[in-house]
Amino acid sequence: MSLDLDLSQNSIQPMLVPYPPLVSRADYDSTAEKGSEDTTNALDGTIFLRLSRVKEITGLSKSCLYLLIREKSFPAPVRIGNRAVAWVRSEVRQWALERIGAPR
Repeated sequence: MSLDLDLSQNSIQPMLVPYPPLVSRADYDSTAEKGSEDTTNALDGTIFLRLSRVKEITGLSKSCLYLLIREKSFPAPVRIGNRAVAWVRSEVRQWALERIGAPR
């Protein structure tokens, strides 16, 4: 049994979807760190930090961060996609400032 398909008339064309412009991590971090808190962007100054950046800022491990989140001692991440979460930069910054001022 042979199956003859003529794709010349009704050929399937791949759907091309343009990717968003590439922004390097250095561009994102340098812009976020240089700007003051009153800097406004499309989201009124809201900047999201991914886990690697939160770990770098706090010096805490992933397991320690999630333990503190469970204990309501650290800001919880927000969902930014189906399989992606991030922390709001201002909330992480506020947490860090509270740690500096906390009695020892």
